[in-house]
Amino acid sequence: MCGVSTIISDKIAMKTLILFTSLLLVSSINLNAQIPNNGFEDWTNFGIYDDPNGWATMNSLSISSFHSCTKSTDHFPAAVGNYSLRLENNTSLTQTTGSYGLTVTDTMAYPFQPTFPIVGHPTSLCGYYKYLPQNGDSLWIKILLFDNGIMILDEQIVAIASSSWSSFTIPFSTYNSADSATIMMAAFYPNGPLDEPNGNSVLYVDNLSFDNPITGIFSLKADINNFVTYPNPANSFFYIDFKNENQANLKVTVSNTLGQIIKSEILQNNQQEIDISDFKGGTYFLEIKSEEWSQKQKLIIQK
Repeated sequence: MCGVSTIISDKIAMKTLILFTSLLLVSSINLNAQIPNNGFEDWTNFGIYDDPNGWATMNSLSISSFHSCTKSTDHFPAAVGNYSLRLENNTSLTQTTGSYGLTVTDTMAYPFQPTFPIVGHPTSLCGYYKYLPQNGDSLWIKILLFDNGIMILDEQIVAIASSSWSSFTIPFSTYNSADSATIMMAAFYPNGPLDEPNGNSVLYVDNLSFDNPITGIFSLKADINNFVTYPNPANSFFYIDFKNENQANLKVTVSNTLGQIIKSEILQNNQQEIDISDFKGGTYFLEIKSEEWSQKQKLIIQK
């Protein structure tokens, strides 16, 4: 009997471990999925160049065949995805003709604004990079956290050469809460008199994540979105398509980039249409909460 009890105990322990591991994985996927196109797998073609979805680049400014941001098949970890982001400076060109190897989530607007919503309480930004500098350049990776439109955290790393793929972690200082973020990456650190690159340095970046580095053990392409909205951009109405989720007691909140709540309502009788006819054009954050989950998405309104 002792042997049977041991076997049962071992099976219970194994099931508990599997459940705990699964919960950690789901939590990790949810955190990582908040970063737009975090593995740089999705790109849009604009004829003579590709841009990574969810990220702004200087490619559209180029007047030559050179484009500072490109898609690379040199990626890491090898078992995760197919591409990485490649940034390159070109000192023979000017800033206004796309010479800077840099990218920012969503928009190049300055001063920096919130560009994507986050939930939870991430404590660090992780990822992988490879850097080939020239003339004393240093790479630059920067993350800003916002709460109600106010920047509450500004962290960065400035690193030198790494000819092979290396991991990085940017720890966050203590903060109370954040609802959105912006990430900037560059193949140079703008600390010279003209804030320009020193050389034609090249930076590769792949698989950004919050809190825990992505490995090749699990695929993080899992579908964790509980709903999708369309059309997006929207004009007078948008619709919510739920993915096999319990639609009872769902609260919808729409906030602007300053964190101000513009609209809040409880969905009634499987309601899927939301009236935004009185909204001004711009960027908004849509949040839907249930008793079991909460999720945010960015909503663009065009008038």
